[in-house]
Amino acid sequence: MLKLKGIAAAPGIIIGTAFKLRSEDWVIPRQNIGDKDIASQIQLFEEALIQTRKEILALQKRISEEMGKDSAQIFEAHLLVLEDRMLIEDVISQLKEKHLNVSFIFSQVLKKYIDVFSRIEDDYLKERIADIRDVGKRVLRHLLGEEGRIKVLSNLDKKVIVIAHDLSPSETAMMHKEKVCAFITDIGGKTS
Repeated sequence: MLKLKGIAAAPGIIIGTAFKLRSEDWVIPRQNIGDKDIASQIQLFEEALIQTRKEILALQKRISEEMGKDSAQIFEAHLLVLEDRMLIEDVISQLKEKHLNVSFIFSQVLKKYIDVFSRIEDDYLKERIADIRDVGKRVLRHLLGEEGRIKVLSNLDKKVIVIAHDLSPSETAMMHKEKVCAFITDIGGKTS
């Protein structure tokens, strides 16, 4: 039997079957594109943003109905990241300037934003990196045509203890509550 010790975010003890959630770090291809491809890449990006917004709004509604409006408030931060004009304009201007595929450009802009937030001293603001990563992974899923971990977490068929390096707020919200007894992550804090 494996015993893990860490910082508890909730009281209690649980014994159960471990379910290791795979990492969702993709290798984003870097591809040169021509002038004629820029418009289609911008359209792909805009469609990914629209699909991500629909997902977040649906998730926010579901959490509001199941857990109350206060619990669903976290997704307001996700919508703010998704609608950030500086981020969107940065992606589009780099796309036009560098002539590289939008998934690669977006991943690079996302890394820049995460780097800026990781240097902030405030713990609460530093933990907003999870929101940026969560929204970024959703957008990248749409850009790359991937399904992602959220589908896995919402379709579990038995009771498990989820083990992952990290869980995003939307991954945690989408867990099948009757199937996930507990979860363990390498990173995060009590306010994550």
